[in-house]
Amino acid sequence: MSLLKLGLNEFPAERTKKRPEIDDQEVSGTRINTGALSSAPSYSDYVPSMHSNMTMTSPLPPVEPEYDPDATLEEKVVAVLKTCYDPEIPVDIYQLGLIYNVFAPRAEDEPGKVKILMTLTSPNCPAAQTLPAEAKYKIERLDEVEDAEIEITFDPPWTPEKMSEEAKLVLNLI
Repeated sequence: MSLLKLGLNEFPAERTKKRPEIDDQEVSGTRINTGALSSAPSYSDYVPSMHSNMTMTSPLPPVEPEYDPDATLEEKVVAVLKTCYDPEIPVDIYQLGLIYNVFAPRAEDEPGKVKILMTLTSPNCPAAQTLPAEAKYKIERLDEVEDAEIEITFDPPWTPEKMSEEAKLVLNLI
């Protein structure tokens, strides 16, 4: 269809004139038909309701962590961390090498407290606020956890060598 038929090269006053080739066609309502997009889930379908302004960063629908019922607290925390994804990279933060250490429990006298030592891909990471908050939120959902502390460090700085072989495969780095 030419621009002339669509009226895109006309002035607004000229568009109000009746154009039989367009105006006589049957138009169903004034809404735009978006087809499959109208039934697509929105981001809010995947974000749990919370009492803070924190939002989840994962580009994927939430995944329940998979672990053995007899798993240690540390194994459960690692399973939870594998459900947190960097919003720009389709790899979880554990496989990406952002998690340096998991202290679960944080100390012998604090059985319900967990501490995570993690880094970000760069000090200017756009997910610097949301990734640690998402990890904390998800870890605290475990029944055995009362409190999760996330400590961010840049010593040593993150490099692609910290990624697991699986992550490198996903990103076509090997």
